[in-house]
Amino acid sequence: MAHTISINTYQDRLMWWRRYTIFPVVILLSACSAAGDSDQAPNTPLSTPMALVVNQDDTTLTTVRLDGVSPAVIGTLSLGPRQADAIGGVAFSLGEWIFVTNTETNQVATIDPIGGTAPILEGFLTANPLDPRVKIGQRPTRIYRDPVDKEVLWTMNDGDPTTGIDTVANCARGGSVSVLHNSHLGVGGEKPRVTSIACLSGKGQHLVAFSRPPVTPQQLAFVSSSTTGIISVLLPVPIADGNVAWSEFNVKIDLCDSAKETALGHSVCDADALTPNHSVPAGMFWSKITGKIYSYLAGYRVIVEIDPASLTLTTRQVDVPSVWSMEVTPNGRFLLLAGEDVTSDPAKVIGRFGLIDLTQPTLSLVSHSLDHVRPSQFRFTADGNRLYVTQSNATIGLTSQQVATVQKDKLYVFDATPWPASFPLLASVDLPAVGSNGEHGMDLWVVGPPGAGTAKGIVVTNAPHSGNGSVLLIDAATNAITATIPVGRNPKQVTVYYVGLAASDNQATPTW
Repeated sequence: MAHTISINTYQDRLMWWRRYTIFPVVILLSACSAAGDSDQAPNTPLSTPMALVVNQDDTTLTTVRLDGVSPAVIGTLSLGPRQADAIGGVAFSLGEWIFVTNTETNQVATIDPIGGTAPILEGFLTANPLDPRVKIGQRPTRIYRDPVDKEVLWTMNDGDPTTGIDTVANCARGGSVSVLHNSHLGVGGEKPRVTSIACLSGKGQHLVAFSRPPVTPQQLAFVSSSTTGIISVLLPVPIADGNVAWSEFNVKIDLCDSAKETALGHSVCDADALTPNHSVPAGMFWSKITGKIYSYLAGYRVIVEIDPASLTLTTRQVDVPSVWSMEVTPNGRFLLLAGEDVTSDPAKVIGRFGLIDLTQPTLSLVSHSLDHVRPSQFRFTADGNRLYVTQSNATIGLTSQQVATVQKDKLYVFDATPWPASFPLLASVDLPAVGSNGEHGMDLWVVGPPGAGTAKGIVVTNAPHSGNGSVLLIDAATNAITATIPVGRNPKQVTVYYVGLAASDNQATPTW
């Protein structure tokens, strides 16, 4: 594979890191941790666990309480003009702010979830009021909570849907990344603001993974660009106001592989990292057990490993047989891959679940299967012992026999403790029918020891193709549906939130 790295520039930066590592770390932490998170108003519903439900066709956010108190719906907030699929993502911070991206208006909604009896929409972020050049870019989609400073949020701005250029941020070659900062709610807290924006050299869908000390002297952000087929490296730089700005470093990890390109009927790779290739990075994950980053290249159908210390691909990689979604397990040991096989047997769909043990010298795929299943969304409990998977109802590309036998409207519960030797299914929960064009979103209500909580409940949305949807509350102990709550149109996304969840590190995986 080809890699473009400016060695001299990188060595200069590495020397800067080693000399000043303590200084930027102090800035990064002190800028966000000057006050505690305990001075909330006494009459706010601090103990209420909530499900934040995105109604895509309404462009609204409905808050549903999970504690069984009636009425279950706390309130519904408008997040902009009504446009289908305008909401990109939902995240919350250590400071107890909720953030929702709007891809159509290039804004991020900032919501106070505990300032009253119902969440309050404080406003929409577009730019830093002190420096309008620092802004939310074009088409903010995914939003991530920073894994080190959890009062910092990152938006991936995918740019113009046709050109991939972020014209809002005036980027020349691709999309952008915006960094948001906030402090705690209450007296002395700072409201959210945009603190940094970095233009990217790549186009397409952007995903991010972060390396952390001591693997690298300072936290780094690795941002993939699906259309260009590169990974940009973003570095933190101290700035005058005591914050940290992030900028794209002169290092581009070129994912182009000549053997893969020629096998697909394309030309061999050249020496320019910005020449688009067909790798199509579609997953970015960091493992705390290996200190490496893993990317699924959907175009090549391969998992590659990235060494954050050297900013290069390692020799460890593994081919995967079909289209996969992936996630690293909470303990960092396994990559879980979920996909399907619709070609081996015309009479049935075969759900595929792959496990890659990252601790082994050679990466290899251990495959398990489940007939008549098309895996869709999945979530791990924080302790990593349970995996919850929803079933896709889509029938496009299936034979008539496969359509007749494939399962629909199911939630599966798996025991992850005996992996990789076996992949036991513990339970299958019947969900309301939403049709072949409908979807079920999902998140987990996790409680327990910090970083190792278990599921108290499962929240599943029912999003039919037309008409209003609903939310199911499921008891994790019995897998019984305990409530069905009407919400808005096309509720595709749901995020469980309660005060202290970010601090306890008990959000279900994936978290974005």
